[in-house]
Amino acid sequence: MAVKKISLISKTAKAGIKKIINLIIFLSFILFFYIFIYSHKQTFLKPTDLKKLEQNYQTSQFNPDPEKQTTIIQDEDLYAYAGYKYLTTGDLSQINIEHPPLGKYLIGLSLLIFKNQNVGQLLWGGLFLFFLYQLSLKILDDKTLALLTTFLFSLEKIFQEQLLLSLLDLILGVFLLGFLWSLKKSLLTKQPKFSIISGLLLGGMASIKYPTIALVALTTGFGYFLLRKDRYLVKKMVLISLTAGAVFLLTYLPFFLKHSPQEFITLQIKALRIHLSHVPEYPKGQVFKVLFFNKWLSWWGEKGYINTNLWSFTWPVLTLSFFISLVRLKKNLLIKLWSFLYLLFLASRLFFPRYLFLLLPFFYIHFFSQIKSFSKNHPFKKK
Repeated sequence: MAVKKISLISKTAKAGIKKIINLIIFLSFILFFYIFIYSHKQTFLKPTDLKKLEQNYQTSQFNPDPEKQTTIIQDEDLYAYAGYKYLTTGDLSQINIEHPPLGKYLIGLSLLIFKNQNVGQLLWGGLFLFFLYQLSLKILDDKTLALLTTFLFSLEKIFQEQLLLSLLDLILGVFLLGFLWSLKKSLLTKQPKFSIISGLLLGGMASIKYPTIALVALTTGFGYFLLRKDRYLVKKMVLISLTAGAVFLLTYLPFFLKHSPQEFITLQIKALRIHLSHVPEYPKGQVFKVLFFNKWLSWWGEKGYINTNLWSFTWPVLTLSFFISLVRLKKNLLIKLWSFLYLLFLASRLFFPRYLFLLLPFFYIHFFSQIKSFSKNHPFKKK
């Protein structure tokens, strides 16, 4: 009886300690974000100068007259300008045609509502961390580890960059996390609603950046259902694919109101050619040099390896942890498939280090899954 009481007290004490740890992590989270936002308050409070943005675009590398190309417009300003013009003119046929319009609509919306292109990134950043926590909790089945996964990823410079710049990757990441969550749900039920949700989110992914990443996600879905031997595979994937295609076309509605379907096809062919022209001779496998050694091969000017300020000492550890986790393939199968296929995609082409933003949060989940597995099964554990 005494032993049972001691055991019960011990469990209660452990639960109490865990709650305190969770509270400390959560409060650290809040404090960190308060300090981060306060230290960059001008990024979110200073109104975007629309006249300057317009002038920058008109004199940028996108001006057809080489003599008028006196400035370089960065991606974050290009997307903000494109989104603003899409929403105010309805013309999708001229600016940044290589990427679909949805992400730029949302950045442009931030510009119209808040007079600042970056405020919306805070909202998307909050959603991203919320969904990352939910996915981590579902996979790790441990609140403390889920909180640690989310908090530690938020400390990564690659995440903080997304909050400070109006890029497309953060919005894409929210849709990706939602897609993987709903895909896992659709395996557990015959109800078509989760397949429709998966299709909507996949269509959103395809409509934010060039659809290649959405195709990697769709391939992940096929592989997941196939390896799980789901007999409803064909029906589910057809429904998901059709829904995604409808969303993709719907985001081009302003274009269809002014142009013919043939012109839409021409636009997509132009977008494809732009992507195929992105340094096709770039050596394969360069992503691993970035992950392990912070050596990124430049393709402009004097070619050579440079460091990226996004790199962290955690990257080699997380990458090794992921490859070790592949020994038990069926555990956390869905995110392992996404991580492997997306890493393979990055290894096959020219890439920017910020593209790793869609990979590293999953590496953190793999890492803590390994930690949890080891703590349960290590040889020194008392029986």
